[in-house]
Amino acid sequence: MAILDLVMMACVKMVNTGSLSAGVGMPIAIFTYALEPIVFSRALKYENMVVTNLVWNLMSDVLVTLQGIFIFGESIRGIRWVAICMALVSLAIFSYTDNN
Repeated sequence: MAILDLVMMACVKMVNTGSLSAGVGMPIAIFTYALEPIVFSRALKYENMVVTNLVWNLMSDVLVTLQGIFIFGESIRGIRWVAICMALVSLAIFSYTDNN
């Protein structure tokens, strides 16, 4: 699901910067984002909604941030890096599976 967010947000960013026409980028972004409920539904077979949603959002936040930095040349400074590290720690905690 986070990969779909990467594609969708990259298309929107490229339309915003003018490197991709809105007639091409926006339909790709809309179609990609429309796939999210299908993928979310499939993911629910493996984990409950709470964990699935939190992991998806955290992964999306981290990956889209890294995409902005490394692909689109955006920057992040100061204490905001702590927030990214906290998201990674949260993902590590969620990856721990309690067998109760």
